[in-house]
Formats: sequence, C-alpha cells, structure tokens
Amino acid sequence: MGKNLWKGDEVVTAINGSGPSNWTASGVSIDTRSLKKGDIFFALSGPNYDGRQFISSAIKKGASVVVSNTPSIELNDKIIIVNDVLSALIALGRASRERNKGKIIAITGSSGKTTVKEMLALSLRKFGKLHYSEASYNNKIGVSLSLARMPSDSDFSIYELGMNHPGEISFLSKLVKPNIALINNVGNAHIGFFDSKKGIENAKLEIIDGVTINGKILFHDQLSISESIKKTLKQKNIEIFYFGDRRDSNFSLKKYQYFLNLSLIDVLIKSLKISFNLNIPGKHMAMNSLAVIGICNELNVDLKIIIKELLKFEPIKGRGNISNYCVMGKGIKVIDESYNANPESIIASINLLSEINFLEFKNKIIILGDMFELGKLSKFFHIKMASVINKSNINSVFCAGSEMLNLWNSLSIDKKGYYSSNPKDIIKPLIKKIKKNDIILIKGSYKSGIKIVLNSLNEENLKRKIV
Repeated sequence: MGKNLWKGDEVVTAINGSGPSNWTASGVSIDTRSLKKGDIFFALSGPNYDGRQFISSAIKKGASVVVSNTPSIELNDKIIIVNDVLSALIALGRASRERNKGKIIAITGSSGKTTVKEMLALSLRKFGKLHYSEASYNNKIGVSLSLARMPSDSDFSIYELGMNHPGEISFLSKLVKPNIALINNVGNAHIGFFDSKKGIENAKLEIIDGVTINGKILFHDQLSISESIKKTLKQKNIEIFYFGDRRDSNFSLKKYQYFLNLSLIDVLIKSLKISFNLNIPGKHMAMNSLAVIGICNELNVDLKIIIKELLKFEPIKGRGNISNYCVMGKGIKVIDESYNANPESIIASINLLSEINFLEFKNKIIILGDMFELGKLSKFFHIKMASVINKSNINSVFCAGSEMLNLWNSLSIDKKGYYSSNPKDIIKPLIKKIKKNDIILIKGSYKSGIKIVLNSLNEENLKRKIV
C-alpha cells in the first residue's frame, strides 16, 4: 500500500461519516488479525461476528481510524460514525473506482475465476502498476474492500466477481465499472439457487450492466448471446469478443498436448497462430490462459512478454498444484484440487487425470468429496460424474459424503476403491492402496471436508522427511 492511500477528509466525505478528518491512511482492513499500522479499520458486523468488539485492538495495533456505527467515549478521536458500516465500505470502494483512471478488468465464471485473475496479474506485472483482489475476494464485502485498497494511480486493476443468486453480479459490476469484462465459462455451480443452467447464464451476463461505455467484453464461445443483449452492448458501444474451441472465435484453442508438468498449446489470436507452453497440465488451464491472452491482446500489450510470463505461472494451492509426496516409503504425486468442486470442474479434473501420460504411473487414483449447492439435481450430477469416470483410464476412486454415495453406487466395480460417509474413514484404506509412482487427485467442495485426506497425506509426508 502507498503511504497516503487515503486522506481523512476524502474518506469522511465519501462514506458520509461524522468524526476526525485530519489523518492519512496507508491501507484498509476488516480483520484485526491482519491489520497493519496505518490502516482504516471497518468494524463490520454479521450473524456470527461483531467487529465492534475489536475496536480497541485495532487502535492498539496502529489503525489510523475506525469506522463504526457505535460511538466510544474514550476513543472518540479515532472513530468515524456511520449509519451502516458495510454501506460505508461500499461507498469508499465506489469513491476509489471514481478516482482511478487506469484499466479495470472484471472476471466472472462458474470456475477458474481466481486462476485467471492470478494468471492475468502475473502476465501484466511488467506493463505498469498493478492492483488485484486477494484470494477469492469476490462478494460484496471482498470486492468493496479490494476497491477501497486500490491505489489511485494503478495502471491495471483486476477484480473477481462471484455469485450464487441473481442480481449479485449486476451489483458488483456496477460497483467495479470494468473497462474489460470476461465471462470465463458457465457451468452448473450453484444451480440449487436457480431454476436452470440458463438462469446461471443470465446471472453471469449481468456483468454487462457495469461495463463502461466503449468498453470490451470477452465471452466463452459456449455462451449463446441473445439479440437483445447484443443490442444493449451496441447501445453502449461495447465491443464483443469470443474465445474457446470454435475456429471462428476471435481467440481459439487450436491444439493442445498434455504431460505431467507441461502443456504444449497452439492458439489463434485473430487468425495469428501463437504457440506457447504452460508448466501445468489440463485443458481447463489451457483455456484459462487463452482468456488471459485475449484480454492482454485487447489491452494492446506485447503478447511475446505475456507468453513468457505465463510460463512462470504455478497453480494456486487447492486449485491444481502438483506436489511430490512420500507415503509409507512410496514416492507419489498429488494434484490438489481440494478448494472447491462443481460438475464441470470435476469433469475437468477427471479429464486431466486421464490425459496425463499413463506410462509414468502405476495407478491413477481420484479422491472425491461431495459437491454442494446443486439442489434437486445433486443426485443426477453425482451419478453423471460416475459415468464420466467409468469411461476414463482412472484406476481407482475413493469418495466420501452422503451425496457421493450416488456416484459410488454407479461406479464400475473395477473402479471402486473405498467409500465412506466420513472423509476421515477413507484415509487408512487409501494409504494401504497406494503404490510407488501412483498419481492422486483430490477434489471436492470446501464444505465436504475432503481436504482432511490431503492433510493426512501431508502428515505422512512430513513424518518421512523427519525420519
């Protein structure tokens, strides 16, 4: 953060607050555990927390000022009073966007948002001052916080927009006001909150609402864009681009080959053939990189440099990072996809494991936890995953959770490794099953608890290193 990210009078005016204004701030925080000296602390409250309990702690740690809806007699000179703290944070985010003259990029999609954001940030780092949201800060609080932290002089700023209900993307897009927007893909994630996949698609298309006049939008070519949407975009003079598998797309994936730690990729960028490598496997990763190249092309930056930077990209923890492990004296490789799961991302993981060069490995093992937020279609999608696995060259499936029982019951007998309703119970059978040079992929929704299997493998690996 810059030394003077915000001046006191700017903040008080922006959030319509009452309190001291003769101060400066170098950052913005909503959590005293990570608060730094010079931050503004927003004392947010929710069903399970109350930020007002941490006001004294924030000031002791060096917060410039605290934004709260409750006054404090002994700390009055450090508190700005507002009617609603979240509304104040949103207002500061909006003010930050209004003062920034750089290029703003917004990314949404059913999967791959965070990976694309990180890939894009890595790619653009040599072309100017960069700002992008941390972790998966993609909801109302996270996006507002990321905006409030944006330096006024950043050249490129990247935001991830998430949702699980209609209207959320529209709100966030109007807040961010992107010059360039991306819909990375549309799948069945969160379909439990929608009537159909078309409803999800319409929710993702809400990103259009905030794109600036004369802006640009990049669609995955699986999307069907209605004439009414095209008319809306034309009225705002927003240019449309497509990326994906189709040969007639502006940015097209022409060819790909996968190995364990390397993808060889050929793409067409508006009819110009470009070949490059990624140090990560998977068609979904190739498609993510194509989206990044498409955005960079529209930012008019040197694609040769972009491609060199992409080669340095390493998957984020829980989103495809590959590690060497030693379990009971047996060297194996583990692909960690434990951050989250939906039908499309599980299919991508199955395809990834299937396509990795088989000769190198004795067995391919996939460990799966429940997919959530699928509503009445949950049973259908878990059974569908079994049919995809049955056609693959995956040797063994270990799965846990009540919904995964549907998958387990539909698996071919020769694919069945072990099932339990509790992820803890599959650990011992898995360790017994592992052979030297096996490759294991772990995937599941965060709430499924499947990460406990990864943690156990980590413990086994650590024991081996200590010995």
